[in-house]
Amino acid sequence: MVSLANDQSIVDIQTNRGLITVQLTDDITPTTVNNFLSYVDEGFYENTLFHRVVDKFVIQGGGYNTDFTLKEVHPPIILETNVGLSNIRGSIAMARRTPPNTASSQFFINTVDNSRLDYQSFSMPGYAVFGQVIQGMDIVDTISAETTADVAITAGLLRNVPQTPVIIEAVRRREGQLSFAGLQATYSVGDIISVNLEETINRQKALDLWVAVLIEDGSLLFVNESGFSLLPSAFMTAVPVDKTTHSIFKLSIPQGLTGHFTLFAIFNSPSVGIDDLNHSLRSNIAEISIDLIQ
Repeated sequence: MVSLANDQSIVDIQTNRGLITVQLTDDITPTTVNNFLSYVDEGFYENTLFHRVVDKFVIQGGGYNTDFTLKEVHPPIILETNVGLSNIRGSIAMARRTPPNTASSQFFINTVDNSRLDYQSFSMPGYAVFGQVIQGMDIVDTISAETTADVAITAGLLRNVPQTPVIIEAVRRREGQLSFAGLQATYSVGDIISVNLEETINRQKALDLWVAVLIEDGSLLFVNESGFSLLPSAFMTAVPVDKTTHSIFKLSIPQGLTGHFTLFAIFNSPSVGIDDLNHSLRSNIAEISIDLIQ
């Protein structure tokens, strides 16, 4: 779990194979991180490809649309290597052409330790690492194992392209992160359930907090300040950044209330419903299951 005291940016890369979460090195490679986040905030990476996959080496993406057209990019950035970061397994780094200061939008994730990609000398400056995968390395490995082939495009030939497209559906900053605190796995009649949420990273802006309970018939009960409702509604809107703990509800288990229940909590953009989760902060979902017995 990421510490609340940690101010490094966290980014979620949602692919059609699953979610990859990366913590960035804002303090060590600020130019590279700011460049990457500028593309993230523009929605640049939506519906692009991991277009280059070399097993036991890297997976690379962030430059081609799903029809293999190359996207227009911003001016390239200076190379931030020789700063103590290494192309170890799980690290994310900027792709570039042969000259050092040519990185723009494309990035790769190392699937093995690739120290040969590190800074060696002025004439071998390496590739700039700017973060590390903290969740979803199994997804990276799944992508790394894809069968590949060469694909002819207008500009020539793309090599090592997955035969089944690996699509980057969305990339989002993780702007909030929630955790259920102190819940047991099982409760009995007369026990008191106290549901509380704690935030586990620093939040920079006000967000809406949604809480729901999934019951055994598949229905969702939304928790709001008035109680429970089948109608979608936020628990709290525009939660201030200095409010980092949230008391959701407290109840004594009555006779006859039994079953398996799953609690969900999510931060979402202000005044946005939950019908378009691909563009919400859905990667911030907290989830926990409890059983109520007699």
